[in-house]
Amino acid sequence: MQIKINHATYSLKITGVGTPFWLLLHGFMGSKYDFDNIRSALPGQVITLDLLGHGQTICDLTPTRLAFSQQIKDLQIFLEKYFTQPINLVGYSMGGRLALGLAISAPQLIAQLFLENCTAGIADRQKQQLRQQHDALLAQQLRQESLEQFIDNWENLPLFASQRNLSTKLQQQIRLRRQHQNPLALAANLEGMGTGVMPNYWPQLAQLTLPTTIITGDLDAKFQKITAQMTALLPHAHRFVVTNAGHNVHLEQPNQYLTILQEQSYAN
Repeated sequence: MQIKINHATYSLKITGVGTPFWLLLHGFMGSKYDFDNIRSALPGQVITLDLLGHGQTICDLTPTRLAFSQQIKDLQIFLEKYFTQPINLVGYSMGGRLALGLAISAPQLIAQLFLENCTAGIADRQKQQLRQQHDALLAQQLRQESLEQFIDNWENLPLFASQRNLSTKLQQQIRLRRQHQNPLALAANLEGMGTGVMPNYWPQLAQLTLPTTIITGDLDAKFQKITAQMTALLPHAHRFVVTNAGHNVHLEQPNQYLTILQEQSYAN
């Protein structure tokens, strides 16, 4: 399915019927297929889409069009146009940062917020600039080197080390999806939507009154710390640390992840 929003053509996947409504947002180099291992077990209707710069979604490949604020505007328009009631919003990593931004911008559109291993931005200006430089370097690599080489480097990051414990078949499936990405689109996404250029949402967390579930993995030391700090500031947040999971919890421990989503959605 395709829909047009602000001169971008979004590619969607919709499964299930009834309520609640779920919108699941993937991470960097992901796609609308990234939650296929859990979507059929969720109650109600589940929607995933290829975010700007990813998959089969088509838009102008400029950092301005792929800006963090533009992606949030598109998502807000989508929710306002197609849904008559608030939805359950789930976001992983980059998708989590976007979900948080959308929740702060338009909380009336969201019933519950689920954040998986994401940050609220970078508060320190110097660290923010360093991250911008880091993302710019990655964007340069995507434009100048082969996508295969970039994927090799990405998969070997310590953040994703625990994914080597996945089955060979699943690892190959993930890699194949990454190989179908457009490197120029990914580069523009990094420049427009990377952690270094997103707003600093830390000061606004205390005002976010939505029921919020934060999910992290016990093998992801970096985001265990970040998510603990976020939970302490959010007034209605519960945090779950999933055993034997790293950065991508829904991929590495789908059953535990599903249980959290199901139980928390029923609880609220």
